[in-house]
Amino acid sequence: MTLDPDWIASELAAIRASSDPMVKGPRLEALIRVIFLSVPGLDLEDQDVESAYGTEEIDLFFWNHRERTGLHFMDCPLLVECKAWSKPASGRDLRYFATTLKDKGRSSGIFIALEGLTGDPARKSAGFFHVATAMAAGQTVLVVTGEDLAKLTSGVDLIRLLRRRLTDQVRDQVLAVDVKPRKPRVARKPIASVSR
Repeated sequence: MTLDPDWIASELAAIRASSDPMVKGPRLEALIRVIFLSVPGLDLEDQDVESAYGTEEIDLFFWNHRERTGLHFMDCPLLVECKAWSKPASGRDLRYFATTLKDKGRSSGIFIALEGLTGDPARKSAGFFHVATAMAAGQTVLVVTGEDLAKLTSGVDLIRLLRRRLTDQVRDQVLAVDVKPRKPRVARKPIASVSR
């Protein structure tokens, strides 16, 4: 299914122009719903699902049929968190979403952060540190920004974006492990045996 980039751009502009969080959040969720439903094999199961205890909410809850031409590399059900804030989302918020995934037995989810994440992706600081630590703990959180959304013209574009994010995260994890310099081993003297 094709998407209208002009419509996406106008929705993003309207979300950013609003100062009312009760307008921004639902409007971003509506935009994400349309974009994600353009991906083969995704059905919206529910939206704004609150836990029985009222302590957490899942913004968008998709059934992922894991079609080969769709998001076969992502979880089913697929949880999506949306942050329509006017500033980058914090590492704490990303960590909370990763914990929610873990608590729900999910291994992957998508974190939409309209203005990106705090920190430096190259240095894995702030929010990017929590992306890396979540993956090391078994939860893959793929981050999508407003800038990413503005470039989409179809569900296929979203699939490519998420596949690239996943590949980059795995590669970065491997490189983080491989590039650490090893300390030279110091030869130790054998312990002399003591005769009694």
